[in-house]
Amino acid sequence: MNAEIVALLLANRGQGTDWGEFASPAHKPWPRKLANKFLLYCLLDYQISSATAWKNGYRLIEEILGDPEDIWKAITSVSESEWASRREEYRLHRFPAAHARLWKIGERLCERYDGDARRIWVNHDSQAVLESLWNLGAGDQISRMIVGALRDCGEIRAETSDVKGDVYVRRVLGRVLTGEIVDGETAVESARKLYPADPWQLDAQLWHIGNSYCTSGRPKCSDCYLAPHCLYASLQPKRDY
Repeated sequence: MNAEIVALLLANRGQGTDWGEFASPAHKPWPRKLANKFLLYCLLDYQISSATAWKNGYRLIEEILGDPEDIWKAITSVSESEWASRREEYRLHRFPAAHARLWKIGERLCERYDGDARRIWVNHDSQAVLESLWNLGAGDQISRMIVGALRDCGEIRAETSDVKGDVYVRRVLGRVLTGEIVDGETAVESARKLYPADPWQLDAQLWHIGNSYCTSGRPKCSDCYLAPHCLYASLQPKRDY
């Protein structure tokens, strides 16, 4: 059964994440400004919709900061307390901690990498990149997403990396395999067991299913192609899948 689940997920990968301008930039590898922009967008992509996070990141850079050459130096050009005081004005994230950590990570980036995000990943393997992101304070889920996105966009080369382990992945893998949502680490381990060759290849499609069908309330099991293989769906009132 697990092999059938993996085959279905891999066959539908085309419905997954679109990295937009980062997937096909005019210059490869990314120039400094584009790399910093990418990192900022990813750091906001936490417990809010991706569309909102990336829209707010664009607004911060283009409208609020005035399209600076050095994004992280612009963010940390004010004090940490001043940055915190602008949360209501900027409206970047629903959580105060997510707003605050942009400044904190920006300060570390400026201290360790001269404000150049490329130095986190250029000429480094995926594990080293992951550890550098953890040490910056990006957090487990976002760090894994960044590594996967860098792979998708051709900025780093790696044979394997983990799924993000966000709420969508946790919900879909949990329901399919156990009948209920699981925690992030369990989701990551489940993806490794499902497709040890490269769990990241499952991530985008798991996100798509979780966002489109396997929602937290009133999931659309009858529309989901994983339903015949899903424990959660099998426990629902009998339907023709």
